[in-house]
Amino acid sequence: MMRRSLMLIVVAAMVFAAGCGIIEEATQTVNFAAETTTYLQSITNFGQNMQTMAEQALTDLNARTDLKEQLLALKQQIKEYGALTVPDYAKDLHQSITEYNAQLNLSIDKALTNIEQGRAAFEATGIPDTINKINELLNQLNQLTPQ
Repeated sequence: MMRRSLMLIVVAAMVFAAGCGIIEEATQTVNFAAETTTYLQSITNFGQNMQTMAEQALTDLNARTDLKEQLLALKQQIKEYGALTVPDYAKDLHQSITEYNAQLNLSIDKALTNIEQGRAAFEATGIPDTINKINELLNQLNQLTPQ
């Protein structure tokens, strides 16, 4: 009798643990999709405003400071995105984004150097091209999510 009760408890614990794994995986999937979409959208928004910000930064010290702060904030977002937990199904997508992030990080460093040297912020940085590629990934991701 005692053995049977112990077996029932063990089986119930195993079923509960398996259920928790499924719930955890579903939560991880939702979090990844939401975080990725938000992250890619912030990159897109930056890309839409960067030319105006760069032009203002050439002649306005406050605009230059704001642009530097935004570039540093973007570097921080890249770092945080890299630490995101990735579900198995999304590893390829995450790898693509990570590769673009590495390019973007180097380009941001060039842009910060350009600003310090008084040149056009995004001259010869490749940032617009990288952001366009990231936008393509965002479009692909948006096509996967139900409307």
